[in-house]
Amino acid sequence: MCFQGTLILVSHDRDFLQGLTKVVYEFKDGHLKEYLGDIDFFLEQRNLSHLREAEKRTIASAPEEKSQKNSERRLSFEQQKKKKSLTNKLSQIERDVQKLEKEIDLHDQELAQDPEITHKKADFYQIYAHKKSKLEALMSHWEVISSELEEF
Repeated sequence: MCFQGTLILVSHDRDFLQGLTKVVYEFKDGHLKEYLGDIDFFLEQRNLSHLREAEKRTIASAPEEKSQKNSERRLSFEQQKKKKSLTNKLSQIERDVQKLEKEIDLHDQELAQDPEITHKKADFYQIYAHKKSKLEALMSHWEVISSELEEF
């Protein structure tokens, strides 16, 4: 009788896993990655000669991640406040851009449906042009704030 189910093994012993596994799952940085093959395939995909290398690479990268988080914490209160303000401005601009794009799209649809009636509206093209120029200004402002935010 042969077992037909699934068995999950957790091991760092390559010899034990060799020939026994068909799928390898790597748990790293809070993420799960699936390798469809045995332990040798996993090592080949990761360019590793043995499992200890994977462990060493993980341990070596951890201090870098911590130093990045610490540098974020090192921002002064004023810098944090400025960053938050820029983030809020950016979000507001993005909402305004979305709203304007919808309005312009409605104008485009109206124009496409019946150009003669739309043409007879005295201020249609003036309003349309105003919204387009306002959209361009918002996009320029978005670029400026985005580049300021990247400095943090």
